[in-house]
Amino acid sequence: MKHHDQVIKWPSVEERRDISGRIRKAHSFVNCVGLIDGTLFPLAFATMVNQEDYYTRKGDYAINRLVICDYAARITWVEMWRPVSVHDNRIWVNSDIYLDTDKYFDQKEYLLGDSAFLASAVIIPAFKKGHNSNLSEERRFFNNKLVKVRITVSMASRISKGD
Repeated sequence: MKHHDQVIKWPSVEERRDISGRIRKAHSFVNCVGLIDGTLFPLAFATMVNQEDYYTRKGDYAINRLVICDYAARITWVEMWRPVSVHDNRIWVNSDIYLDTDKYFDQKEYLLGDSAFLASAVIIPAFKKGHNSNLSEERRFFNNKLVKVRITVSMASRISKGD
């Protein structure tokens, strides 16, 4: 984390145009400037305070983090200080980037996320399957296209954890 500000940088206007163009060309999503996902980052040992907040269902300790990356799995933003008990969307709506979207996004720019995120002016999430109902053919088609581009952010998360 000591190199965070030198390595992880939000893309400039020109870089976002390049990201958007590459994602549009490869996956047909227009104005998409990044991919967002939450992931657990393992801790070597339990925290000194509030250990239960960092205890995972797999029996170890971790912190929850959000990662935004570009089309090539380059991380452009990370939020890494919340316990696993905090939902991805809650971390997102309390982040600087969400709270000051005009600073980070031009008009019509957005991120693609999974169904853990709520739709907003800057996030397009996957459709959730309703209780006792299936997704329409159009929504399944959209989710399938979304999965193909979102593989990149999963890869970036695994690489950054050394998986």
